[in-house]
Amino acid sequence: MTVYLAHAPADKDSAEALEKVIERRGQFVELDDGQTALRPVQASDVYVLLVSQALLFATARLRLEQRALDAWAAGRLVVVKLDKGIAPVGLRDLPAIDASFEAQREFKWNEVADAIREKLRAPPPPQAEPDGEAPPAPSAPSKAAPSMPWAWLLAPLLMLPGVLALAASASIWLASRIGPTPGNWSELQAGIDGFGMRYGLPGGVTPWLFAGAILLMFIVVGAIVARIIARPVARSRAAPSASEVKSADAVFVSYARANQSDVLPVIEGAAQSGRKFWLDQQGIAAGDGWAGEIVRAIRGATDVVVMCSKAAFESDHVKREIYLADRYRKKLVPVFIEQAEPPEDFEYFFAGVQALKLFETPEAERPQALIRVLG
Repeated sequence: MTVYLAHAPADKDSAEALEKVIERRGQFVELDDGQTALRPVQASDVYVLLVSQALLFATARLRLEQRALDAWAAGRLVVVKLDKGIAPVGLRDLPAIDASFEAQREFKWNEVADAIREKLRAPPPPQAEPDGEAPPAPSAPSKAAPSMPWAWLLAPLLMLPGVLALAASASIWLASRIGPTPGNWSELQAGIDGFGMRYGLPGGVTPWLFAGAILLMFIVVGAIVARIIARPVARSRAAPSASEVKSADAVFVSYARANQSDVLPVIEGAAQSGRKFWLDQQGIAAGDGWAGEIVRAIRGATDVVVMCSKAAFESDHVKREIYLADRYRKKLVPVFIEQAEPPEDFEYFFAGVQALKLFETPEAERPQALIRVLG
């Protein structure tokens, strides 16, 4: 469990001051200026990104930003602003602790330490498998039945009297069947009653005790079999979330809100060919709603179409959506709806990917052009 303090080289003094406060809380801290290759951020780590004007011009900014987005996707990112500078695209609208006033730094460092502790206490979100699919969520235990560990411990104890009673009854029945005059049901009952009387039980009690113990044994066995059968049935009947239903076998569309009037007609036209698309038309904040609905939608999508424009390259949402598509190994399809030069951090994700210049295509032919590039 490590707390990484990511900072520009020019902010090393601030990072070291914060490091001392966090270490006094008993946390192991490692400074990360992007110059040294460190191990990937784990689910048990916390990544603290110190944002300043110097970070925007740091030579290792892209590496620090990539690690910060890794931590954000795992719910382990804490953003701290050292000045009034603008954060990199993709991180600007995330909640941040304002430590821009140096006179209040000591109080803000304690606030950062408290935020780190909250992140460490919070359970990590489910991680995607290497192929991009999410692992199945564990089903909640039934309130009417004991949890499985207790059930497996209790079952042998409940079954033991029945097993002994059944074994004793079988031996008495076999003994009564040997000889020239095989015994009947009444002689079996008498033999069981005599067996109990030899051990001090009153007459007529043992047959009822044997019957109850054997019945309880069969009930326990039946409950175990029913539970084993019911578990795969419950899994098969588990309903996926709304976003997973909508995004299953669909193409996720990432676009800037400012381009909605240009994007929607193309998607609606392409959808008429039978291809399914998923896009957000309601607007989702950068908090839990975004990290829930959008992440699940991208994880369940077949491809991710990026409607590229100047506004898209300035959009925090588009940047994070591209990052998640790359993280979940989805095919990225850059579609330029206007002439725009992608920044270097976008070029990193578009490297080696064929782009479609949709703005050069006649408007009536754009839906079919999109369908062709999707394949």
